[in-house]
This record gives sequence, structure tokens and C-alpha cells, in this order.
Amino acid sequence: MIEQKQKNNEAREIIFGRNAVLSLLESRAETVTRVLVSKTIKPHIKSEVLDACRASKIPFDLVENSLCEKYAPSQNHQGVVAFATPVASLDLEDLIKILPPTPNKCLLIVCDHLEDPHNLGAIIRTAETAGASGVIIPKRGGVSVTGVVIKVSAGAATRVPVARITNVANTLKRLQEENFWVTALDMDGRDTLFKEDLPPRSVLVVGAEGNGVSQAAKKSCDDVRFIPMAGNVGSLNASVAAALAIYEWVRSTNNT
Repeated sequence: MIEQKQKNNEAREIIFGRNAVLSLLESRAETVTRVLVSKTIKPHIKSEVLDACRASKIPFDLVENSLCEKYAPSQNHQGVVAFATPVASLDLEDLIKILPPTPNKCLLIVCDHLEDPHNLGAIIRTAETAGASGVIIPKRGGVSVTGVVIKVSAGAATRVPVARITNVANTLKRLQEENFWVTALDMDGRDTLFKEDLPPRSVLVVGAEGNGVSQAAKKSCDDVRFIPMAGNVGSLNASVAAALAIYEWVRSTNNT
């Protein structure tokens, strides 16, 4: 019976984890088609999820934990799995239309072909906590917003505007036309991230794991900063570097 109910859902996005599913039910319930809840999870979590489903009139099933494992194998699904239409993304011009106008402060994060969904999810989560207005990712050659990204972001990926673009360098030039100052994070930067305050209207460019920010993207930036490090590691995880830069912007603009 339940297998038949899910037959038409398998082509949809699979969202898993308590916080990710609850966030989806709160912010984008209209996209959810069904929720699976393991019979074995803690009663208070089960009640919380089922109450959220009832409030949004979303169908749900109490199932064996093995069925949750089927749809989210090797993932920390926490006994909660949802089927939903894919998270909608904007194009660049649509994102620009909803941004705070000049001279209001505004932060955007451009992910230059990140490949690890955990990094993208962590960056989106940090972006939301810092009040960023959007995250921009390429349409090809990098990770998109998947169930893993939504889970790692604790549901932030369902709330933070995400735009998908064709060309990173051209996108940066377009944002400069909208009075944004574009700063890339790269070990070849001219100064440390912390030497000067970041402008109120900023774009932060985070490079791909291993390859960093592309040369074409760096040439389109107003500035390239590096994060000083001691020890022998040589580089930071992309999401950690992004978090440092995001909160450096918060510190820089705290009184603006």
C-alpha cells in the first residue's frame, strides 16, 4: 500500500531529517506530497511532525524504520522522510528584483562550482543566520539544492533565495552594476580578509573544493582576500572559509 503511494513520488525531491522536514512543512508545505514517519522515533518528535502534517493537511504514514532507510540510505534521516517537488530556484534577474535597493546593506554569496552538498548546505545555513539575501550557484558543474543540502542547512535552503546562473564571471559583473562590491576568498589574495571592513553591499565568492575560485571569476572581482593560517594544513574547508567571511561582513556592517 505505502509502496504504491510512493510510486509517483520517487521522481520528486526526497527531504529527510526532523528539522529539514519541519522547516519544509512550515515554509513550503504546498510542495510536500507525503511524509513518512518511523514508528520507532521518540514520541515527542513523532507528535511534532504529525501535528505539523495535520496543520498543513499533508498526508503521512507511520512506517517501519526500514522504509525510511530505503528512501534515505546511509543518511541520518532521524526517522522522518518527506516527498516534495524540487526546491524552486530563481534566475539572477529575479533575485535582483527582490534584493534591498541601494544604499541598503545586502549580502550575497556566490558558490563557484562547489561539489560537496555538505559544504553548500552549511554555507546556506550560515547565510541565513547572518541575514544574507541570497545564495548563487551555477546551473552546471556544481552541486544543486538536494535533500542532503536541505538536511545539512537545517531547512534554510527552503527559505534563503537561491539563484542558478550560467556564468559566474558574467554574474559578478552584473552584480557590480547593482552597486555590489565583489570579494573573492583565495590564498592569492592581496590582503587578509580582516585588514579592511567589507562594504555594506557585498558579494562573497567561495571557490570549489580543491580548485578554489576560477581565474575568470577572480578577474571579475573587485578584491581578493585570503584568510591567514598557521600550521601545515594549507587551506580551510569551503564552508568554514565562507562562514568566517560572512561573519566578517556582519562585523563590518554592524553599525550601518
